[in-house]
Amino acid sequence: MNEDIQIRRLQAVAAAGLQGPAAHGHIRLAQPVELARGRVHEILGESADVFALAAIAAASGPVLWTGLRRDVGSLAPTGLQRFIDPARLILVFGGDRGELLWAAETALRARSAPCVILELKEGPGLKESRRLQIAAEESGAIGLILVQGRARTSAAETRWQCDAVREDAWNWICTKSKRGRPGAWRVSWREKTDAPDLVALVAAASA
Repeated sequence: MNEDIQIRRLQAVAAAGLQGPAAHGHIRLAQPVELARGRVHEILGESADVFALAAIAAASGPVLWTGLRRDVGSLAPTGLQRFIDPARLILVFGGDRGELLWAAETALRARSAPCVILELKEGPGLKESRRLQIAAEESGAIGLILVQGRARTSAAETRWQCDAVREDAWNWICTKSKRGRPGAWRVSWREKTDAPDLVALVAAASA
């Protein structure tokens, strides 16, 4: 592809903003990135966990994080405390995919945790994601699905690709948004404010 065309496409994507539905409000990670409550969002990439932690930091209350023991059990409090208070996390281990989906759906519907994180090897399909979406809509909770492998066609509100650029910087690229246009940002973490700092990816690339 011609380099000028690539730049123009990136500029169009990077200038986009995301707006969530007003029914349950939203959490704002940083201007202009907002994640709708009462919706399910998918995050892929080697740094999907950083995106999830940024979302948790922008929200309040307990967070239920469910996954296989080998995945969730490796979460280290010393690494998490850079972003959030580890005491907010409730870890739930499942034995297989069915148990993980059941636990996440139950937690989303229960209204006891305003944020539910689900780790899956492969993204949810339409039927699975619709069940999660309905549960989130009922409670107003936000669901974050960390997809380790490939994504599938789903009912998720947004989908993100998150990868590290260097030790303290990441690229967040929204590849799907039902209620806005996708966007792309270079992200770093502002230690003193406990919040991410976002720059449109085209601006970061040209700096």
